[in-house]
Amino acid sequence: MINKILVEATVKAFKTILEREGVPYDIRSDAESEYFMELWEDTDEDRNLAYRQALPAVERIAEKEPFLFVKDGDPLVIRLNYLDRELERDSFGEILLERPDKDWRFSISIKDDANVLTTMPLADRTRDNFMDHVNVSNEIDDFGDRIFGVPCSNEYFDEVNDILQRIDQSRKEAWAEKLTDDDFVYDNIITPMLGAMGREFPRIFEYHPEAPKKLLDYFYGTIDYYFLKPIKELEITRIGAVNAHGGLGCIPNNRNHYVPVIVYPTKLFDVRFATGKYGELSKDTLQLAFDGGWSICINIHTTYTKEAGRFLGVNVYLPVTPFGSYRDQVAWSDGK
Repeated sequence: MINKILVEATVKAFKTILEREGVPYDIRSDAESEYFMELWEDTDEDRNLAYRQALPAVERIAEKEPFLFVKDGDPLVIRLNYLDRELERDSFGEILLERPDKDWRFSISIKDDANVLTTMPLADRTRDNFMDHVNVSNEIDDFGDRIFGVPCSNEYFDEVNDILQRIDQSRKEAWAEKLTDDDFVYDNIITPMLGAMGREFPRIFEYHPEAPKKLLDYFYGTIDYYFLKPIKELEITRIGAVNAHGGLGCIPNNRNHYVPVIVYPTKLFDVRFATGKYGELSKDTLQLAFDGGWSICINIHTTYTKEAGRFLGVNVYLPVTPFGSYRDQVAWSDGK
């Protein structure tokens, strides 16, 4: 989930720094964003705490991003990504900062779980909800064609079709009641579906060397990002970055970067169900391991809303950041 209070605080922190340095900027001005920014008229304890968490982190990021302080050309643009769904396919984060006239941009991810890449459905990444529904149906998703441009194999379709046929049979037998039984859902739907996907990934990657990059581009996006994660117990905010496209830490008129550039993976090393804290195998999370320390987890889980009832949700996340990724931490400000 998006930490909206911290999003607000981070935007406010950027405004504070830019105004202090006399840098012109624009915040996207539609009715939804204007309402969002007006929330800062309330200065309750939670928002003050969020600002204390955000300001030192934004100051540290600003040290890495000299393009923020360029005063010639068009004003810096601050866009709230989660209010602009057209940006979602390109950007991981909730805040996008850009100078379109200089072809420079980066985003900031502020989620409760900083490792989550997306909570969009595997079946359709262009729809307009962060958490969408993956309903059990007879339509088999060709994730190979959708992500890689390579159709899934007949083996995959046969395996998934067998799973769906067993589900159809179960639907005749108190289906609504069965969906409340976690053992049934995991043993008959989630774990078998992930198993079928896990066997299909190596088939695709074996003959298509560009597949690792396409997979990361699909879920990671094409705009590099920082992530912020406050740690309450230590009163620090951790900062991380995955600079896969070389968009972070750019120096004007210089090819070097203040933030290390991370090389995309080229080889799939392993696909397996993730292991828990005590070595137990997960029933709902598939982990793909690549060279360079890259790893992606695909999690399918059950969730419930009053409007939609019980359905399957999908999270895709990085369990660890790749080798050489930028990491830092800053103490919270004292609020003065």
